[in-house]
Amino acid sequence: MAQFSVQLHRPPGTLWGFRLQGGRDFSSQLSVKKIENGSPAQGQLLPGDEIIGIGHTSTNGLTHMEANSLIKAAGNVLHLTIVRGPSQDFSHIKPTGPIKFSPWKYNQQQQNHY
Repeated sequence: MAQFSVQLHRPPGTLWGFRLQGGRDFSSQLSVKKIENGSPAQGQLLPGDEIIGIGHTSTNGLTHMEANSLIKAAGNVLHLTIVRGPSQDFSHIKPTGPIKFSPWKYNQQQQNHY
C-alpha cells in the first residue's frame, strides 16, 4: 500500500466532497467512506483511503470530531496524507448475466410447500 500526499482546493463556501469515517472513538483508522461526484475530492481520494495525516498533524489517536475540526480549520486548501488501500466502492459492479437467485421467489416457494 502506497503512502502519499494529496492537496485539495475548493472555492470558498463549497464542501470538500468526501465522507470521513472512523477515529479513536470508533476504534478504527480514519478513512474515506464516500466521494461526491463533481467535488474537489473526486479524482484525488478513493473510498477506502486511510487518512494518516491532516495538514501537519498525525491522525493517530484522533477522535472523529478532532479530525473534522482539523479539516474545517484548513480553509480552502486541505493537505492530507493517505495510504491507498483496496477500494471499498463496489457500486460500479453489475451482473453480466441473469440473476440466478431471487430471495422473493425463494420465499414464495418455501411458503407454498407444506
